[in-house]
Amino acid sequence: MKKIFFIINCYTKGGGAESLLTQIVNHLNPEKYEIGIMEIIHDTVKTEPVNPNIRMYPYYVKADDSGRKAKMYYVYHEWDKVIAEYIPMDYDLYVSFNYLKPTFLLPPGKKNIAWIHSDVYLLGKPDKVEERALQEEAFCKAERIISISDLTTQSLIDLFPRHKDKLRVIYNGLDTESVRAKSMEPTEVKLCHPAILSVGRLDARKNPLRMLDIFEKVHGREAGAHLYYLGYGELQEAVLQAAQEKGVSEYVHLLGYYDNPFPILAQCDVNCMFSHYEGFPMALLEGVALDKPFVSSVVGGSKELANGGRCGRTVETDEEAAEAILTALHADRRQMAKECRESIKRFELPEYMRQIEELFDEVLEG
Repeated sequence: MKKIFFIINCYTKGGGAESLLTQIVNHLNPEKYEIGIMEIIHDTVKTEPVNPNIRMYPYYVKADDSGRKAKMYYVYHEWDKVIAEYIPMDYDLYVSFNYLKPTFLLPPGKKNIAWIHSDVYLLGKPDKVEERALQEEAFCKAERIISISDLTTQSLIDLFPRHKDKLRVIYNGLDTESVRAKSMEPTEVKLCHPAILSVGRLDARKNPLRMLDIFEKVHGREAGAHLYYLGYGELQEAVLQAAQEKGVSEYVHLLGYYDNPFPILAQCDVNCMFSHYEGFPMALLEGVALDKPFVSSVVGGSKELANGGRCGRTVETDEEAAEAILTALHADRRQMAKECRESIKRFELPEYMRQIEELFDEVLEG
């Protein structure tokens, strides 16, 4: 039996990377792999439902710890000390589940994989010179760097060309049967139609205020349309205030966070995401699994998932976005569901897990 240790920035915030890691560890062969997980920052939003055979290690710091910033200094600048105290040395393979902090804690001299879940263009900005240098150093510890989309791959090549020979692409996968089964569970939330849904945290990266700007244009032509935000975050009040100023507050609804969002996602007419950057959004993947067309900004994975525009659209401008949403609202539902079912086949779980086990075995045997 081989032992694999995952390091993730936060495993208790209910995000896409967290759910993806849960899906992976719960479907790895327990007779072949022994799994451990350590999160750097511990929150209280969601406890991931991992199988009993998976060992959770102590976290490094709580999200609301007053000394969090001071403790994070060591993760960035004296990572050997943190590794010595928090990372067990008896595992055969170590996997950092995103860039920066998790990669810093990959133990030197071990078999390591850096799994990157977003494009890294942020590190190309003038104020990120130090972090980019640290990331360059951390990548030296990895035998493989896994990208989850075309955009993530290109960003890694552009910013870290020295490591391009380590790159491999594994698109995110999904347990479609589980998502569809969970979508049938009861919910008290009932959407009014036409229903536009935005899934994700209400923070600057997800750009919920742009979603509201786009909705204002849609509502001008589809007066009965409703916009639903499924998630929470620091921009909640800003969204409510902007909706009031635009005169659409009656049609904008903040639903908050749900452990099981699928009964709500299954009700929408179009699923939207206008993030500044993403790796390969699980929310879009889950929507397509439930036969829901999507409209998104140009983020990692969106073009692949759209399947030539047959079940989704990626757009540049707000005008394009509004037009694409209106088109989706009036599309043939049966045909759209057929296209979604065809697109999602490429991302289903058995093939995804086959690629992952092949990767792990290759690195372990290398």
